[in-house]
Amino acid sequence: MDEVDWKIVVELHKSPSITRTADRLCMTQPALSKRLQLIERELGVRLVMRTSRGVVFTPTGEYVAAEAVKTLGHFDEIKRNIVRLGDGRSGVIRLGATNSFARFTLPRALRHYKQVYPDVEFDISTGVSASIIDLLDGYRSHVGFIRGETQRDFDRVLIGTEQACLVSRTTIDLADLPRLPQIAYLTDPFAIKLVEQWWNSRFSAPPLIGMRANHGETCHEMIANGLGYGIFLSPDFISPTDDLFHLPLTYPDGSPLARNSWMVWRREFAEWPLVRNFLAYMQSQLVVGLRPATP
Repeated sequence: MDEVDWKIVVELHKSPSITRTADRLCMTQPALSKRLQLIERELGVRLVMRTSRGVVFTPTGEYVAAEAVKTLGHFDEIKRNIVRLGDGRSGVIRLGATNSFARFTLPRALRHYKQVYPDVEFDISTGVSASIIDLLDGYRSHVGFIRGETQRDFDRVLIGTEQACLVSRTTIDLADLPRLPQIAYLTDPFAIKLVEQWWNSRFSAPPLIGMRANHGETCHEMIANGLGYGIFLSPDFISPTDDLFHLPLTYPDGSPLARNSWMVWRREFAEWPLVRNFLAYMQSQLVVGLRPATP
């Protein structure tokens, strides 16, 4: 049965007259009668009995008429949703974001976005930047938020730059770092490579890894207890009121050790109004600029 068949059942139930129902549906009486017979044949039941005063619905026909109302309502809902999906006002956007971005930046941006597009939903996956790239590469995310550089051929826009910072419980001289215990917590290959490049530009000896932490906040607590120093690529984990020593990091030429943040996406996804609206909105909200390390 298609939408026209359900409409015939509903309209005939409203006014049990073949003549009036045919007129409302812009059909001839013979055409309507034949279509009704085909419906009964398809369902394998008798829906109506014909009398001198019109038609009378059988108990089974009454049930089918009630279900027809629900079915037409579902058809209407589908049509409305298609329209909303077509202009990007409804649907599910799959996002991938680094853990810190998902915690400190994304919630506020999504709250504002939902005020403009309340019917859009989000499916969010978090992880290190390398895993976010894998999600995009496998078509499992529409848009990703990463920190660091990637060689993948994705469209992207710069949404921020952050300066790295060394944090310690006590004042230390940069030249002494190779002899001091470092608390390492970085697991993202992008971040590890960036710090290694900076280290090699400054020192010939490798860092002395005193211990490893599983998260930036854990690393920060270890530092606060005097167990070593840490290098943070994001100011998110650094508080200017924590009474710790902070040293913004630079290369030997004085340029900052900085990491770019990007919004990245597959070009074909941007053709969808749902994703296109989101990309445009996020670009207007996320300000590009250097977030300096806490001095």
